[in-house]
Amino acid sequence: MIYYFKGKGVYMLHEFTVQMSLQQVDEATEKLISYGYYNLYYDQPIEQFIEENGYGFHELMDSNIDLKIFLEDIKSFDMEKTKEEISAILAVPKDTVVYQLIETEEWQQPFPVIDLQNGWFLKPTSNEEEVDGKLIHFEPPSAFGSGLHVTDCLRIILREDMSGKRVLDLGTGAGLLSVAAALVGARDVLAVDIEDVESEVLYNARLNKVENYITVVQGDVVQPSIEVQGVFDWILVNIVANEIKQLASFLDTHLAPNGMLLLSGMVDWNHQETLALFQEKSYKTIQILQTEEWVTALVTKEK
Repeated sequence: MIYYFKGKGVYMLHEFTVQMSLQQVDEATEKLISYGYYNLYYDQPIEQFIEENGYGFHELMDSNIDLKIFLEDIKSFDMEKTKEEISAILAVPKDTVVYQLIETEEWQQPFPVIDLQNGWFLKPTSNEEEVDGKLIHFEPPSAFGSGLHVTDCLRIILREDMSGKRVLDLGTGAGLLSVAAALVGARDVLAVDIEDVESEVLYNARLNKVENYITVVQGDVVQPSIEVQGVFDWILVNIVANEIKQLASFLDTHLAPNGMLLLSGMVDWNHQETLALFQEKSYKTIQILQTEEWVTALVTKEK
């Protein structure tokens, strides 16, 4: 868990650290927040491993973590009093609350502007940097990750003219691909995600004045828990390779003749097998982009 705030420059921070088990951290952060301690951080103890479908993660629940509490440097700061308050809130001995004064340039740095290298820039709401180009405004989600395959998708979408096109966005997340499609002319975008992301997607859509063109639906088209009607000129797929394979027939059914299929979320050790399913259906590969291990492919249905 980490809370970011806007700002820049060199900061002096008061850091308090309390060690606890991972099982205790949610309750501890809730208590601290209720008392006005909002700037909290800890490293999530996870083990990452490579699997056929990409990456897997295992949370190490029996691990201890260092919960860090940050306070900005103010004249009225009282270190001993603050240690006493934190120990009382968390019901731990005062001598287990470790204090240090730190200097940092990273504190309160905004999420950076991302140059999509095609005249477009992805600009978070918290960043006040002046940008000379076309902008996609967005609110960074709590877990944006590297975003490598998302930005590759945006590079492809934003070079297109989707005027009058119908677009399906599967695994929409924060809705950036749906927003991009609407910005280049799509006027009927269906954004689907297994999670409830409607408020987040529509917020980003409103930032870019395209909310009237995007409909958000929660559901799983793999199972399926929702029914998608009709065919689409473009289908944008931002999920893992195994799910793309499961969706191959669904995608073929719902993609219009000569339609465009944008596949992302694949990695370099599984994308060829995934694309082979569409090659068997006479799809033609238009472009493949790879950034580090992430692979994005644009294919077309030649029917």
